[in-house]
Amino acid sequence: MTDHFSLKGKMAILTGAAGFFGKYFARALLEGGADVLLIDHKKDKISELTDILRKEFPYSLVICSAFDQYNQNEALLLRQRNNHYDFHILINNAFDFSERTGFNNRELGCLENSTFEQFQSCMQSGIYWAWQMTQVFGFEMKKRGAGSIINICSMYGLVVPDPRLYDGTDVFNPPGYSVAKAALLQFTRRSAVDLGPEVRVNAISPGAIPNLESTTNNPPNPLVLNRLKEKIILQRMGHPTDLTGALVFLASDASKYMTGQNIVIDGGFTIT
Repeated sequence: MTDHFSLKGKMAILTGAAGFFGKYFARALLEGGADVLLIDHKKDKISELTDILRKEFPYSLVICSAFDQYNQNEALLLRQRNNHYDFHILINNAFDFSERTGFNNRELGCLENSTFEQFQSCMQSGIYWAWQMTQVFGFEMKKRGAGSIINICSMYGLVVPDPRLYDGTDVFNPPGYSVAKAALLQFTRRSAVDLGPEVRVNAISPGAIPNLESTTNNPPNPLVLNRLKEKIILQRMGHPTDLTGALVFLASDASKYMTGQNIVIDGGFTIT
C-alpha cells in the first residue's frame, strides 16, 4: 500500500510555495519522495525556504524560481529555464490575498464598488494563473503520457460567506474570490477532459484554515475565527497539515482512477 502513495521518481511544481499552505505542501511532497520546483514572487522567502528544505531533505532535488505570475510571459520563461526537467505533478496553489483583489477592503472589494482592475486581479490570480501553468506544463505531461494536476480551490467556491461572520470587524471576503474559486473548480473539470486520459486533474477545497504562524496581508480576526468555529462540525479551525494527506493522495498513483473531482476538507462547514 505504501508504494501506491509514493512520489519517488516524480518532480513537482508548486506555486505559492512561500505562502502558509506552500511550505507544508512542499514538505509533504518531499516526504513522499518527490523532487520539487518551488515558485513564488517573494524572492527572499522562497530562497530561504529552499535553503531550509535542502538541509532537511539532502537526498532530494529542491530548486526554486521567483517570479510574478501577473507577468504573463513568466510561465513560458520558467519552462525554458527548466527544460531539462520532466515534470509529473503541478500544484496550482498561488492566490493574491491582498487589497489588490479586494481582501479586507470593503470599499474596493464589495460588489457595489468593485473596479474593473480589482475584478481583473481577482480573476487573474484566482483562475488565469492556474490556466496558464496548465497550458505550459499540462500539455507537456500529456505528450509524455502521464501527470497529475491539483488545483487549490476553496469552500467559498461552493458556498457564499455569511456576511454576519464579519460584522463589527475590518475583515472582508470579496465576492470576486468566491467567483474565481468557483471558476477554478469548473476549470478543473474542463481541463481534466482536455488533458485526459494521460493527465489527471483534481482539486482540493480547504475550509477555514487561518494563518496564525506569521504576519500576512490578510491577518485573521479572533472574533471572526470564533464565529467560524461555531459553524464547523468538528469544532476547530483547520491547519495546512489537514490538507497534505489529500495532496499526496491526488499526486500519487493511489488516485490513479480519479480525475475531475474535488475533495472538500472543511471540518464539515459546508454540509449544514
